[in-house]
Amino acid sequence: MGSYNLLNGGQERWEDQVGLLGGLNLDVLNLQEAKHWDQKDSERVYATAERLGMQPLLARSRSHGCHLVTYYRWPRVQCLGFSSDGACGNFHHTVLRARMRITGVREPVLLLHTHLDPFSPQDRLAEVQWLTEHAGARTLLAGDLNTPGADDEEPEDWDLIPAHQDSGHRLMLPDGSYGGTDRRAIRALMHAGFVDPPVYLDQPIPRTAGHLCPEQKWDHRADHVLLSPTLAPALHSYEVLDNTVTQQLSDHLPVIVTLDITRM
Repeated sequence: MGSYNLLNGGQERWEDQVGLLGGLNLDVLNLQEAKHWDQKDSERVYATAERLGMQPLLARSRSHGCHLVTYYRWPRVQCLGFSSDGACGNFHHTVLRARMRITGVREPVLLLHTHLDPFSPQDRLAEVQWLTEHAGARTLLAGDLNTPGADDEEPEDWDLIPAHQDSGHRLMLPDGSYGGTDRRAIRALMHAGFVDPPVYLDQPIPRTAGHLCPEQKWDHRADHVLLSPTLAPALHSYEVLDNTVTQQLSDHLPVIVTLDITRM
């Protein structure tokens, strides 16, 4: 299973992005910032599906055209039902919710795919309050959450970040100044029980962003695939594809999680 922010729909990078993603042979792929993919009767959504050999689910964003698309590999994975807006219009973008049946797994799995608010930590916290209850089910939560992990390292120097970016990343203190990273959203998810794969596997924390964007010149992790406690024992591997190719294809890096279906 993968999660990947395309950066403005990929545009001229689409061919190379699809070539990269197709080579991964994923069973479920979650894409953010599928800008313009809904145009011409969602032509780009279906062209990508054909190239990947997968089935698409499109969820239109409420803001900036940053649509979400989930692809699943039928018949190995079947969609039992899905909503393109699982939070009644209360997200800056949206949250795609789908019930999936995986061949060889007795019980269905709930997939939540989202792109949390990029501007407001307070709004991100409000958004995850629509998601925390699902930690009690068989749930996978994937997307650009616009927050580092609950205990990821702080930037070495906040001066690397322009002051006009502080309100989107840092915790405002009572006196109006800014402290460290605002992690309330991700910590609410962790408190609810969601499991963070590199932490669970005791791996070094990788970056998923910071390599390309001129206003975010610090390595940080914004992209996540989280598991509810009931699915955590199935976690087999976690990887971020960070190389000279992926560094040029988007300002985010693909996140890949592999699950052992015999333990699901």
